[in-house]
Amino acid sequence: MAWYALFVKTGYEHDVASTISQLWCIDGLRPFIPMVDTRFRKAGKVLLEKRRWFPGYVFIESEVNGFDFYLQAKPHISRTKNVLKLLRYGNGNTDSSFEIQETEREFFDKLLNGERCVEMSRGYMKGNSIVVTEGPMVGLESLIKKVNRHKMQVTVEVFLLGCLREVTLGLEIVSKLP
Repeated sequence: MAWYALFVKTGYEHDVASTISQLWCIDGLRPFIPMVDTRFRKAGKVLLEKRRWFPGYVFIESEVNGFDFYLQAKPHISRTKNVLKLLRYGNGNTDSSFEIQETEREFFDKLLNGERCVEMSRGYMKGNSIVVTEGPMVGLESLIKKVNRHKMQVTVEVFLLGCLREVTLGLEIVSKLP
């Protein structure tokens, strides 16, 4: 299965995903929007909310590979409202320039569970370093660039279509050790 990314108007991701699944005539097509669990405090209570992990993007999983997918999707992209373009690597029209690379896809599969949502991780601070004990971020502590303990969030750098992007993930710091 190959993954592709569509750049869409922010806020219209769910509309575009439902339009794709209803109107696009491509074999084995499954659009999805990666979500992330975030916790936040409001009025003294901790609330859990699912937010878009990559605002402005809709991902598509398809059995059709490479340039064939582009040729089949091109007429639909121009007719679908709020879709800006199909993302690709560089300027080439090669088979592999439209697919999300296998290494990136495997990394996202590790973080996303079967429901396409990155769950909250839990861990503790030991001095200035973070140790993740539960959740999808176990073993990925080296990717953490910034920690906000009060918002229970960390900023992580990930590659998407060859570009380094900063994204926010949920991490609950249970304790702080000296």
